[in-house]
Amino acid sequence: MQIKIAIEEDLAPLAELFDEYRQSLGQPREFVKCYEFIQARLAENDSVILIAKQVNQLIGFIQLYPSYSSRLLMPIWFFDDIYVVEKYRKLGIATQLVQKAKELANEAKVLAVRHDNLPKESIKALEWVGLTLLDVRDERRDSE
Repeated sequence: MQIKIAIEEDLAPLAELFDEYRQSLGQPREFVKCYEFIQARLAENDSVILIAKQVNQLIGFIQLYPSYSSRLLMPIWFFDDIYVVEKYRKLGIATQLVQKAKELANEAKVLAVRHDNLPKESIKALEWVGLTLLDVRDERRDSE
């Protein structure tokens, strides 16, 4: 398995995977909108998307959004989306995605934090690799 930063050539399969992720959250299938959303993220470079590939198939991703913390006086990356195709779950892929994201955050001297809407399994993976778990509601209150 390979984990790498998504690029333009990953757009179509990543958009399909992103659409599956949204459907797993109860959203309707909207491939075109997902394609446009991911295309904009890649073009505008306003998020970091790491993908997990098995041979030539995308099997998971994690998306990070840059921001700043008034309370911590430093840049932060919010982990907002993490998804692994069902048949590849429980193989440590989510943990590997989180670990790679943490490595990138450390290299960029950015604090990696979670949003408060992640599933419990994702939070456990974040805690396991030692990421900071910042309650976003507290962060928003500090910024007001």
